[in-house]
Amino acid sequence: MSIATTVRRSVVLLGVAVLLGACASPAGIQPGEPASAVTERLGRPTLQRPLPNGGERLIYSSQPMGQYAWITDIGPDGKVIATTQALTSERFRMLDAGRWDTERLLFEFGPPAEITRVGLRGEQIVWGYRFREDGVWNSLMYVYVNDQGIVTRYHPGPDPLMEPRFQLGR
Repeated sequence: MSIATTVRRSVVLLGVAVLLGACASPAGIQPGEPASAVTERLGRPTLQRPLPNGGERLIYSSQPMGQYAWITDIGPDGKVIATTQALTSERFRMLDAGRWDTERLLFEFGPPAEITRVGLRGEQIVWGYRFREDGVWNSLMYVYVNDQGIVTRYHPGPDPLMEPRFQLGR
């Protein structure tokens, strides 16, 4: 490889690193920051919901194609309380506790990547969330919802879009 090629490659890599470093990420939001600073840096959230204590929940989601959704809770004083990655195996286990409906799904996980219908009898709606199961596997969390909007069950499975056998040209 020539010196010119090496220099060019180094300049391109440095430029990419600078651009990636400049990208705003919800992961960098700190408790105590004003909500206005968050929206100035990240833009309008995907979804906003009121918190029971009078604050507000902002959800920045990369669905339908990404695997992350960040929750930022804002207190009644307009300051950030905490920021959490919503789409994790641990957080999906919350579905075991109590009765859930679609409004609670939106509040805890944001909008799904896809909504489909399955079943010949007793058809159900399935909300699919792309995520990294246990931080490793490209997965979809399938959350089944009946006609009344109540969650009946859930389970993870491989994300067909990330499986080589389902991709065109392979």
